[in-house]
Amino acid sequence: MIRTVKRNWLILPLLASLLIGGGLGILLALTQDLPQVESLADFEPSAITTVLADDGTPLRSFFVERRIPVPLGDMPGNLVKAIIAVEDARFYQHFGLDLRGIVRALLRDIRSLRVVEGGSTLTQQLAKVMFLTPEKTLVRKLREAVLAINIERRYSKDEILTLYLNQIYLGEGAYGVEAAARTYFNKSVSDLNLQECSLIAGLPRSPALYSPLANPDRATKRMEIVLRRLLEEGYISHETFLKAVESGVELRPNAAPEDPAPYFTEMVRREVEEKISPNLLYRGGLTIETTLNRDLQSAADEAVRMGLGLFERRHPPDDDEPIQASFVALDPATGEIKALLGGRDFMKSPYNRAVQARRQPGSSFKPILYAAALASGFTPADTLVDGPHEIPVPGRNDPWVPRNYTGEYQGTVTMRTALEKSLNAASVDLLLRLGYQPVIDMTARFGINSELKPYPSLALGTFDVSLLELVSAYGIFENKGIHIRPHLIKRVVDREGRIIWESMRNLSDALSPQVSFQITNLLEGVVTRGTGRRARALDRPVAGKTGTTDEFKDAWFIGFAPGLAAGVWVGYDLPRSLGEGEAGGRLALPIWVDFMKRALGDIPVSAFAVPDGIELVEIDPSTGLLAGPECPERVVEAFVPGTTPRIVCDHDSSGALTDNARN
Repeated sequence: MIRTVKRNWLILPLLASLLIGGGLGILLALTQDLPQVESLADFEPSAITTVLADDGTPLRSFFVERRIPVPLGDMPGNLVKAIIAVEDARFYQHFGLDLRGIVRALLRDIRSLRVVEGGSTLTQQLAKVMFLTPEKTLVRKLREAVLAINIERRYSKDEILTLYLNQIYLGEGAYGVEAAARTYFNKSVSDLNLQECSLIAGLPRSPALYSPLANPDRATKRMEIVLRRLLEEGYISHETFLKAVESGVELRPNAAPEDPAPYFTEMVRREVEEKISPNLLYRGGLTIETTLNRDLQSAADEAVRMGLGLFERRHPPDDDEPIQASFVALDPATGEIKALLGGRDFMKSPYNRAVQARRQPGSSFKPILYAAALASGFTPADTLVDGPHEIPVPGRNDPWVPRNYTGEYQGTVTMRTALEKSLNAASVDLLLRLGYQPVIDMTARFGINSELKPYPSLALGTFDVSLLELVSAYGIFENKGIHIRPHLIKRVVDREGRIIWESMRNLSDALSPQVSFQITNLLEGVVTRGTGRRARALDRPVAGKTGTTDEFKDAWFIGFAPGLAAGVWVGYDLPRSLGEGEAGGRLALPIWVDFMKRALGDIPVSAFAVPDGIELVEIDPSTGLLAGPECPERVVEAFVPGTTPRIVCDHDSSGALTDNARN
């Protein structure tokens, strides 16, 4: 017996050595490839990128994880105490592992014959979240323990707590306490009261189980447990505890606001991805300051909704293809896009018809033709022939004959009359006299990226263009001939407040101020006497032009007031007739007028500024000559000095031209 005992005493140290050595070997093997905790110093958690309107209010967010990092100093003391009390009461005493807590949890688990208490410290939880997978294995727990010790050796308690509170998942897509505060209470974490802090502190244990949105009763009971832990740890008084439990908590869920301009913000998303990076867009916590004006966007939405509603009363939908519309409004002086609508419903069709669609502009192109003519030496009082021009077409026996909308010709007319009445034959006459190249060059200077062919039909807008291009082109007339590239982002700021990208004003001289005013003056006449007469309802100076394509497939109106240019397109995605008589003046123009009423309602009435180098002279509109005392009609025309007519138009008492006037 004695000899046996001696042999056992010899064997036990050997076994112990083997166990310790083997354990150390296993531990070394498990931990030799652990991540370097020093990387936490440079760690930046993914954060929400916010898109702002021009007044600083949010439009949309982009994120992988909904997270808004905040410093520890911005978090209320009650929240920090609540997290510590319920998750790791000895946080400021242990070295990463709480041996007392581990033993306590182990004993409870043994008594219950199941896992009822974890025993992980906040540091261990941070190590797991930052570096490990969530699998429940002994190997993972050992790696977690070693990482926690390393983290505690490298970082202060406050640094660890800051990382934890910004990193932990708290349910409903919210990562970190700031995102949770906004999700559940629609306020910043710094504004949370005791009950709200306690509710959030109860979530890390099981965000899904204790979600106040999905399980309000469980969340309330969990909040009361946290409050009791605060009481037990001496953080609050018994009176405060009772009052908090009795008062309860009121949720104010921050449902993500509906994007008021989805076509616009989708353009923003694509541009940031292209110019900066997708990674920063979704993870970088950027602030994207845009040009969109909420009031103008709302006005555009409502005007388009009402306009299409009226159309569908006249033409009830009979198939699956709905009528569509696009809308753009911008500030000509800055190029800032203030409102943009790419269709009637982004969720049903994200195709952006304001930018991606290219359709024939019809007569809404004519102002660019007339601008090219004026820049080449024509005057608004010059006369054109509105008649049946027969133009040979290569490969065809019959000539092409441009026809007017009414089917009638007006004979000899001034350029003003031709534009105001949108006379096709007269416009083709102007193009043939001017030549193709000046028009093609002018179109390019106006920022329209279309391939133009030297065909007579060019005068009638038979090439494709986007609505944004056309509205920007009209903005040149209002902006004294200066073209500023339209844009929708002002600047992009990183999470530290540094500007990492800023829009540069890309401007060029497209037209002289004098010719710009001449066209503006002519387009005012379109509203006063021509195809845009419905715009007189605004009772203020505005200028614009209708456009309608063959068989009423496209309806346009583009126009502007001092400080604002806007345009409307209406049509079907697969081009087909909108219906007999559904021209730009009937279909697109009312939408434009409705928008302008809302947009300009509180803005004082002002006239278009007359630049230097312009002479305003009264002209007889039927002849283009100086208006004599007997002229029954007269119109104020704008001339560059030296181009004003010198012949006075005389009429007899009947209004007929005298021989002197004809000569």
